[in-house]
Amino acid sequence: MPQSAQAYIGLSVGPFVILEFPRHPTAHLTEPPVVYIQGHTGALYLEKAEEVRQYQQIHVDLQRSALDEADSRSLIVEIAKEYAT
Repeated sequence: MPQSAQAYIGLSVGPFVILEFPRHPTAHLTEPPVVYIQGHTGALYLEKAEEVRQYQQIHVDLQRSALDEADSRSLIVEIAKEYAT
């Protein structure tokens, strides 16, 4: 994230993984996506369509706000230089 993004949804949501599965040749056997969240005392798997949709939207929002690869590299180098001195 750019340093100008002082508060963004990822800070309150925390890390998560959206597990998406390939389409099965028989449509009704295709597994729906699942959100995986690892917590301090265990893992949480969200399977309800609305919960998954919310996390998919958060993912889209994060991608939209994130720096591209070149800008991310520049920011990492800039931060690394600060710690090297």
